[in-house]
Amino acid sequence: MTMTLLVFGAALFGLVVGIALTARTQRRRFARYHGESFPCRMRWPNRGTRRKRQLWLPGRARARWIHSVLLVQRGRLVPTTLTLPVRLPEDAIREASLDVRRLGQRPVTIRLWLDDGSLVEIAARNRDRTLLAGPFLAAAVVSLGPRRE
Repeated sequence: MTMTLLVFGAALFGLVVGIALTARTQRRRFARYHGESFPCRMRWPNRGTRRKRQLWLPGRARARWIHSVLLVQRGRLVPTTLTLPVRLPEDAIREASLDVRRLGQRPVTIRLWLDDGSLVEIAARNRDRTLLAGPFLAAAVVSLGPRRE
C-alpha cells in the first residue's frame, strides 16, 4: 500500500513538472520566434457588460505581430494563443488610464478593430510603443505629438 502511494505520488509529481516545463518552453518559443514580442494586458471594451468600468483580463500576456495579425499568448501553466486579425486601429496610441497595472510607469494603449467587427484594447509598457503599433506604425508616431526643443 505504501509503495503504491509512493509510486503514484512520484508519477503525479513527474507529470506536473513535465507540464510546467512544457509550458515554460512554449512561452519562451513564443517570445523569441518571428520577431520581438512584448508584455501586454487586454480587454474588450465594447462587450455587453453592466459594469461602468471594463476590467482588464487577469494576468499579463505576451503579444507579437505577424503582418496584420496580433498573436496574444496568455496563461502560465497552460499557455493559449489568441489570434486577432486586425482590420485597423481605432485611434492613435494613448496613455493608459490608472486601471492598468503591472506594465510599469505610464503604460500606453491602442484600440484595434478586428476583422469580425469587435473592438479590443491592448495595453503595453511605454517603451514598447513601436512594438504595440506593429504594422500600424503611424498610430505610434501620431501619439508622440510635437517635438520639444
